[in-house]
Amino acid sequence: MDIFDRRYFVLNKALLRSTGLWPYEDRRKKLYIRTFVNLILGICVIFPQIVRIYNYFGVNMNMVLEHAAVLMYITSIYLKFLTSVYYEEKLRVVYDNIAKNWQVIKDENEINILIQYSENGRLLTIGYTIPVLLDVFNPLNQTRSRFYILGGEYFIINNVEDYGKVYAFDCLAVIVTVWLISAVDSMYAASIEHCLGLFAIVKLRLQTCTRSICDGQKDECYKMIVRLIRMHKDIINFTDILESSYSSSFLILVGINVIFLSFECIIVLTRFGQAMEMMRYSMIMVGIVVHLFYISWPGQKLIDFSLGLFQDAYLNEWYTCPTRAQKLLGLMTLRCSKPCQLTAGGMYVMNFSNFAKIVKTSMSYMTVLASFR
Repeated sequence: MDIFDRRYFVLNKALLRSTGLWPYEDRRKKLYIRTFVNLILGICVIFPQIVRIYNYFGVNMNMVLEHAAVLMYITSIYLKFLTSVYYEEKLRVVYDNIAKNWQVIKDENEINILIQYSENGRLLTIGYTIPVLLDVFNPLNQTRSRFYILGGEYFIINNVEDYGKVYAFDCLAVIVTVWLISAVDSMYAASIEHCLGLFAIVKLRLQTCTRSICDGQKDECYKMIVRLIRMHKDIINFTDILESSYSSSFLILVGINVIFLSFECIIVLTRFGQAMEMMRYSMIMVGIVVHLFYISWPGQKLIDFSLGLFQDAYLNEWYTCPTRAQKLLGLMTLRCSKPCQLTAGGMYVMNFSNFAKIVKTSMSYMTVLASFR
């Protein structure tokens, strides 16, 4: 597991350890962290939001919409955390495969490919977590006006008289939620980048096979094709594990985010004329769209790379291979015609096309919800 202590995955490992989601962490330590997260999100945040919605229902629908949006945001992240805990053993298999690939692959060119795509994963992780780290370690150095971040109904304290305590707790809750998003999503993106690197290695091996034929090494060519087909099969199994690990989480996230985005559109409309409030909720909308884009982008790249392998196999000089090697390549190209993909519950494919449809659908829901105001 040394690879996770190197620069490519060390930040992902640190984030997962700090949220109790690192499968190899001490069991007792994981239990303490998970209990803390459950206490903060499940009891101290979600329940007060439900009480607020109940108190405002039938009295102030604008506030109902606002707290419903907060509730959906917290709930989606909490469910992301719970699904990661539930599928911990599958995620352990994913991480084991990543470590195994780094140990098994010895060719210098192939290692360079892994490094290249692991660097891409590292950059995606840094780009996703920097905004969080900046706000945690370098907060705004200015006087803030009094507003409630989450605005839940806390029974043991008075929200007005104990504003400082409420604000501090809300800040803690927000940091926990965003930290969880960063930990889960960044490791997902890094795992997909590793998978893309494996596809690139298969492409390289296909090209190497062609050169072996030109050098008259047909037996060596056959052996290389057998090895690359086995590797291709391992990659497909790897993507299947990723799919089963994240599918349920994606289904919940996509469903909630569609409704969440629609609610935020309505809230922005109700705050028309209030510049700061409109800016606040507009930025939340931007964050939702960016988050959906971030989890859709790796899925699109996975489709492109897996389909691209079909062209790579077909455009090589496969016709110069021995007959038995041609038969193997034929089976491989047939499988490559079906792309590897990630889905939300098997109903929604994570790609750019569906991402655009979600944004469009959310805008449509906005007009429907606005008619009930």
